[in-house]
Order: sequence, then C-alpha cells, then structure tokens
Amino acid sequence: MTLLTELLVTVGKVVFLALLFCMPVAVLLTWADRRQGAMIQDRVGPNRAAIFMPGKLAAVLVVLPALALAALALGLAWLRKTEGDTPIVLGIISSQIALASVWLTLFVIAGRIRVRGVCNTFDVWVAALGNPRAILGVGLLMNVAVLVLFGLLQGTPEVAMLCDISVSSGPALFAAAVVGGATYSAVNLARLPKVGLRLAGTLHAAADGLKTIFKEDLVPPSADQFIHGLAPFIAFFPVLVVLAVVPFGDSLCFNSASFLSDIIRAAPPVCTATTVKLQVLDIDAGLLFYFAMGGTGIIGAALAGWASNNKYSLLGGLRAASQMVSYEVTMGLTLIGAIMIYGTLRIDTMIEWQQSHAWGIFVQPLAFVLFFAAAVAESKRVPFDLPEGESEIVAGYFTEYSGMKFAMFFFAEYVTIVTAAGLMVALFLGGWHLPFIDRQGIRIALGGTVYWQLALPQILVVLISLGAFVAKTLLLCWLQLLIRWTVPRFRYDQLMKLGWRILLPISILNIFLTGLVQRLLSLGGDSTTSVLNLAGELTQLLVALVGAWVAIALALELLKPAHHKKMLFTSAARFAEQMGGTRSRRMGA
Repeated sequence: MTLLTELLVTVGKVVFLALLFCMPVAVLLTWADRRQGAMIQDRVGPNRAAIFMPGKLAAVLVVLPALALAALALGLAWLRKTEGDTPIVLGIISSQIALASVWLTLFVIAGRIRVRGVCNTFDVWVAALGNPRAILGVGLLMNVAVLVLFGLLQGTPEVAMLCDISVSSGPALFAAAVVGGATYSAVNLARLPKVGLRLAGTLHAAADGLKTIFKEDLVPPSADQFIHGLAPFIAFFPVLVVLAVVPFGDSLCFNSASFLSDIIRAAPPVCTATTVKLQVLDIDAGLLFYFAMGGTGIIGAALAGWASNNKYSLLGGLRAASQMVSYEVTMGLTLIGAIMIYGTLRIDTMIEWQQSHAWGIFVQPLAFVLFFAAAVAESKRVPFDLPEGESEIVAGYFTEYSGMKFAMFFFAEYVTIVTAAGLMVALFLGGWHLPFIDRQGIRIALGGTVYWQLALPQILVVLISLGAFVAKTLLLCWLQLLIRWTVPRFRYDQLMKLGWRILLPISILNIFLTGLVQRLLSLGGDSTTSVLNLAGELTQLLVALVGAWVAIALALELLKPAHHKKMLFTSAARFAEQMGGTRSRRMGA
C-alpha cells in the first residue's frame, strides 16, 4: 500500500470514528438524556425546535430521495441479471431489505394514522392491520423466518430458486415500498400550509449547539485569561482521541490488485498481502495510550477551577481532580487481571483472544463491574457529579464559563461516555465479535463438530462486525444514561469512601484471585485446556441464546399495546415518602 493510500485510509478512519460515530452519538446522548428525563419527570421533552417550510416544498423533498433510491435499486437489479448464478448471500440480503422496507413503511404510516386519525380508505386498511407496535413485531419475525428458511434450504436445489426470486422481486418490492411511502407522505404534506421538521426532537440538540456558537464569551476580570481559555481544550481533546486505539470492526484482507473482487469474496484464513485494520492508531501499548491521554482530562478540570478565580469553581476543580485521580487508580488496577488473562496490551489482540476463547465478561466478571463503576465516575455524571453539583457549588469548575467554552466542558462528558463504552466493549464484550461469526462467515460449531456454516463476503462480515461494535457501545451508553436517572447523588465523603475503601481493595483482590486461578489452571494440563475450550464455546452459545431470547421477547413486547403509567409528585420529599422514605448516615470520610 502506497503512502498516499495509507494516508487516505487513515483519514477515512478518523472521519468515521470522530465525525460519523463518536460526535453524533454524543449529540444523540444529549438528546436522549433530555428525552429520558422528560419521560421520567413527566414534562415537555426536547421536541420544540423545528424548521418550518411550505407543505409543497416538503412534499418534493420527500419524493425526490425516494425516487433516487428506487431507481438505484432497480438499476442494480437489472445489472445483476447479466451475471449468471445468484449467490445465496445476495438472495438473503435482497429478501431482508425488501421485507424490512415494506413493514417499516407500514409502521411509519400506521403511527401517523394513530396520531391524526383515519382520513381515507387506505388509512382504514392500514389501521385494520393493527397498532404500529404489532406491525413492527410481526415484521421483525418475518425477517427472521425468511433468514431461517434460507439456512434450512442451504445446499438444496430449492435455495437457488429462492435466491432468484429474492434478487428479481426484492428490488421491485423495495422500490414500491419506498416510493409508495414517500407518495403517501407527500400527498398529506402538500395539503398543509407549512410543515415543521423536528426529527423526533433531535433538532433541539442541533439548535443548542448552534446557539452556543453565538453566545458571548464572558471571562471574569480577575481570571487568568490564558489558562481560562486553554482549560476547555485540555478537557475536550483527550477524550476525543482516546478511541483511536480501539478497533471498531474486523480487518479487511486484500490478496490481489483487484480490491473490489477481494471484498466481495470470503476472506482467506490467512492474509498474505495487505491487511487494513479498522483502527486509527495501531500501537503495541494501546491500553497505556488510552489511560495516558484520558488522564490528562484531570488537568483541564483543575485548571478551569483555579483560573476562574471563583470559590465555587475552585471547589469544583478540587473535587474533580481528587475524584478523577481516585477512580483512575481503580480503573488501572481493575484491568491488571484482564491483562494477565489476555497477555498483551494491544486491544485488537485482546479482541482476537475473546473471539477464540470467551468474552472478557465471563473470564473477568468482577473486573467488568468495577471498571463500569469507575468509568461512570470518570464521566462526572450522576451519581458521581459532585464536581458540578448544582445544589452545592452552582456549576462547579465551569461556573465562570459560557458560550463554546462551556459547551466543550459539557460535551466532553458525553464524549467520555462514548469512549468509555467503546473501551468496555473491546475489553469485556468481545469488541466487534458476535458468536459463531468469523472472517469466513457464519460457522456454528461446538466441540469440534460443525453443525452449519455459510461463507459470507468480506464486506458483509466487516459491516456485521461494525454494526456489532456500534450496537454494544450504544447499549452501554444507554445503561449509563439509565443510571443517571435512577441513582441519586452521593455525598462527597461517600464518593471518596466508595473509591478508596471499597472499589480499590476489591480491584486488588481481583488481581490476586486472577493470579491464583491462572496458577491452578496451569497445573491441570491438556485436560483442563480442553475443558476450558468447551466452556468458552458454551459461553458463545449462551450469548447467542440470550440474544435470540431478547429479540423474541422484544418482538412479543412490541405486539402489546403501549401503556403509559404516570408517577408524578409535587416535591422530592413527597416522592421519597411515597417510595418508602429516606435514611441518613453519619459522615464516614
């Protein structure tokens, strides 16, 4: 690979990781945080921001992209007719996209009808199909059923006929669904004098970001001008670059000069030519880089509190520095056990170990719990938001900040959530790996016996691995948001006691237990190794079964009608009394 090609590939990775993943997810987290808070507290959510446009213009903007997508799908289908036999993978993709486009279109239309009511005979027919949740659940089950049908018919003459039907009729069905849904929306939009584009309230986050750009940058007269302006950059930059060492997908292998033909074929067992890793910074000490860069965020908070020349800011900076140092120690010691298991500091090698054996959450469950608690504390969010406790020190270390400087501090917390979740996924949840999926495709095997396998193109495997990493990261981000709206704030003495007197000793105990177990297993010989390999395969089966159960349970839950239960009290005291009261403890610091 030439130097120019390597530069372009690196720029592409940076653009995806920072601009297309990390930053947008952090923005969506700000929206989800407000939305979840509005749901829990029964107040108006972030859905007020809107872009208004004439109804006819909105109708045109809806129809034109739909026509372009339909033309592209039909064009690709026409080109495919000249290429002979249809691969089974192409048939699976065509059928899945076609079915999903149909039920998603019906789902959106049914939701709209439920809000504004039935207006014509088509609305009557859609309403007769059931509520939108039922349409969504049945649609997901149909996609799964067709996928299972392809798997059962693999290797039989019928699968070729099924593939031909999917490839020939799938694009037409997709085009009809997209154009039909767009036409339905355009007809309804054209009747309105103006249309407000809200995008489920996500424009509110965009409006907040735009608003901070034009806000006045106020600096206290007695503050240190240079350090006051430098602190937000020191706090924001490290949390954005630490994800560079975390692989976000499986590698691409190119064994010939024809890159296109390489990615549409299954990956070879061993890559003998060029390997493109989906990782921005490939270094041996990747884990140390993460902690080295992430730890510099302490300096930004401390400098902001000192440079503002404000007693509340100073208290917030001291709290932030002591809190982040305390939990950085726990985070580092927690991962010692994982490093002992994996035998490396390279994060990509850790993921490959989990792919071959078992996910880190099974071999280091205590470390995962400890690391998750420390990561939440590092983000300085509830219940660990003492450095910016509004009820005690106004806004903490960024009390004297406004405009984009304030936004950098505020947004850095959400970026920290994403980066911490990405690292936890890589260390404990297998990274990009999904059970029974490797670089060659799907391979279901237990105890050396292969029950079913299906070769997949490289590009499809990489997209699946990328989607797995993103989905796991979003799950952990959502869990951190859920904790923010579930657990009340600690007192500061409780916060420090948790870090130094509970989490730290347990992390040291985890190191001891890991070493002891490793030593005992090393004395077992080959029989112990075979048992451990079988246990690792069983953990993969367990993950697959739990994932299938969650998918089925979600589909069944979607079939139930929505039920909203309000729980509203006029004060925190009445709420606490209704929930069983509160208890107080003596200061224990």
